[in-house]
This record gives sequence, structure tokens and C-alpha cells, in this order.
Amino acid sequence: MRRKDVGVYIHVPFCERVCPYCDFAVVARRVIDPAEEARLVTALQTELRARAPAYAGRSLATIYFGGGTPSLLRPASIAGLIEAVRGQWNPDGEPLEITLELNPSTVERERLPAFRDAGVDRLSIGVQSFDDESLHRLGRAHRVDEAHRTLEAARSAGFTNLSLDLIFGVPSQDLAGVRKDVREALAYRPEHVSAYGLTVEEGTPYATAVARGQLQPADDETGAAMMEAVSADLGAGGLERYEISSYARPGYQARHNRRYWRREPVLGIGVGAHSSESPGSGTPFGARRANERQLAAWLARIEGGGGAGPPQFEALSEPEARSEAGFLGLRTQPGLNRRRFEAEFGLLPEVCWPALQELREAGLLEEADGAWRLTQRGWLLSDTVFERLV
Repeated sequence: MRRKDVGVYIHVPFCERVCPYCDFAVVARRVIDPAEEARLVTALQTELRARAPAYAGRSLATIYFGGGTPSLLRPASIAGLIEAVRGQWNPDGEPLEITLELNPSTVERERLPAFRDAGVDRLSIGVQSFDDESLHRLGRAHRVDEAHRTLEAARSAGFTNLSLDLIFGVPSQDLAGVRKDVREALAYRPEHVSAYGLTVEEGTPYATAVARGQLQPADDETGAAMMEAVSADLGAGGLERYEISSYARPGYQARHNRRYWRREPVLGIGVGAHSSESPGSGTPFGARRANERQLAAWLARIEGGGGAGPPQFEALSEPEARSEAGFLGLRTQPGLNRRRFEAEFGLLPEVCWPALQELREAGLLEEADGAWRLTQRGWLLSDTVFERLV
């Protein structure tokens, strides 16, 4: 039975610099004008009040501030948004997980104690690499010394739940460089690490540079070797892989991120934010909503009284819901539970997708403990597996 709770995602679009590989809904702001910040926070609270009734009767499990760079907001703004969210739902009985994404910078570092006082108990820090050349190629605004100072400051501020983001497969990066990044990350004993292979997204400056031959990202074989090294080294450092890109110490899996993989309700507010809704009478297989990706358009709708109705709404069909259940389940270490899938859709996964047997014979999947799971080789070739479920 699904839990009757909700997670809330709050998108803050401001970034000191827009990275060339980024395709998120962001706008560059080296300094945020106080009036613009106040306007954004007011609009976020307006959208929250308008859309919270759709999730009435639930308890609150998680709050996640993403972006963009939400830590560019003043701690008082973050505190006000947390208070507004908590005012809509009672907690679910577990300690409330409140995550704030943060980039290494002097301004954000100085605000850490105040963010802690505001109620944030988990930081997701965008380190990406401990090599200045890699940071330069990624277009990051910080350098390695700032990452070290920020991680030290986070511990000094009392944060006991740190997640570090790392990117591998950066142009000109080699395997030794990737393993060095992991070693330096582990030196801070993070509770969680998210390690992503660099993806070239259409429409980004990176994609243009690759098309022109100006950049050469890691090839598939090199990327797979890097992923294997990351997994092995993080595992040796005490972090268990529980999702394709996610590693955690026992008890520190990201509760908010797990909501997406388990297809649990998330209310997303802000520019470009996505929401997911549970199956109901009007949408028997669930639904998705998405906000505008342009700040001006989102503000115009919210301030014009349209806070309850995002422009993009999609009721999932049964085949779409089945596909989501399949690839999201297989992304995780527990895998795709056969009986749970059958209870929801009326047939077992292997009946829905005969290709699962072929993928098992190819060594990409295994069936154990009542679930289909990726093998070690399957983690490396997961895209091949997921393509068979769409």
C-alpha cells in the first residue's frame, strides 16, 4: 500500500553563472536584487497556497530546494518558505528531510549557520570535481579551494547530512582524475554522493561545441570504465549504491529523491518545476504537471491569479504508467518488484515485457527475491535496458 504523504520541490532559478552543459530552467544573476527576491518568494508562496489543496489529507515527508542555486536566497527567505510549506501539512511522523542545494562560494558559505537555523538539515553541494581544469571545462563559477572551504564550513555549521555531486566523463578527464575526485570527496566522509556521467543535452552550448568538434566528451567505453571505478571506490569508502547515480551510507538515502523512483506524490512549485500525482478517479494511472520554463511567464501567471493551474498537464495512460514503473524500479538497487507490479497493472513484468528474459540471457538483468534487478553489467548499460521498456 502506498504511503499517504507528499514531498515538496521548490525551484529557485537564479544562478551566478549558467553552466554550458545545463538545460535546467535558470537565469543568470551575479547579485539578486532584494526586490526581485521578495517578488519570487511571494510568488512561490502564492503558488503553494493555490496548489496544496490538491494534496489535502496527506502528511509532509520532504522539502527540497533546487535550482538554479537556491542558496543564493537569503536565509530569511528560505525560512519563510519552509514555514509556509509546514503550514500546509502535518509531518509524517519521521524527521522531516529538508534539503538545500548549494554551490561552493563565499556568500553561500557565510550563510550556512543561518540556513541551519532556518530548518535545513541536508545539503546537496555541487562540487562536481576537485580539479580546477575540469571545473573550468564545466564552466563552473568556483574553484577547488572554495569547495574545500565550503565542505569544512558545512561541518563546522553542524550539518551531519552532506551530499556531494560529482561529474565524470568531462572532456580531457582520465580515469586517474575521476578516482582522485572520489578520494577527495571521501576525505570529508559525506553521507551521500551523487555521481553523474556528463550528458550532452540538446540546445546547450556544450551540444553546439560537440557538434562543431570543439569538445569531445568521453566515449561509451571510457564512461563505463569511469562509472565502474566510481562505484568500486565509493563502495570501498562505505557508500552503498542504491540507484544508478546515487550512493549513501546506511540510513542516509535521499528520501526526497526516492519519491520519484517510487512514483510517490511530489508537488513542484516554481519556474520549470514538475509535479507528480497519485492515481485517482479522474486519472487512474496518475498524472504529471509542469510549469513554464521562463521566469517572466511563470510570474505573470502566478501574479495574474493562475496559481492553481500549470499550463502542462498530462494524465498518464496505462502503458505510460507501466513503462515508468519499469524503468524507475530498475534504476534502484531493490529493483522492480514483480508482485507489486502485478497488483497495480494486473500482469507480471515478464508478461508485459518478454524482452526481460532476453535481457537476462544477455547478462543485463537478474531475477531474485521476487524482483527484477540490473546486474553489474546492467548498471553500465542501463540505457539499453530501459529502451526495451518504452
